[in-house]
Amino acid sequence: MLHFDFYAFFSQAAFEVSGKRFENLNKATVISDLGLDSVALIELVGYLEEKLRIRIPDEELAGVQTLGDLDGLVRRFIAVGEPP
Repeated sequence: MLHFDFYAFFSQAAFEVSGKRFENLNKATVISDLGLDSVALIELVGYLEEKLRIRIPDEELAGVQTLGDLDGLVRRFIAVGEPP
């Protein structure tokens, strides 16, 4: 399993994409509560995919509600070596 602080990585990615800073993110953080619009979320996922060299199908993202959900999904695609 990849050892990195997903929440710090997500916070940096969100800042790069939206200019917003987030603190105290954890697995229970509800993504829709972060105040990011749909365009920012699409850009954010693209940023994560590019930096982590993975590709997450849209249908996989449909059920993601919390950062814990997204963390698990990202780690799953890193583990299988899904090409970008």
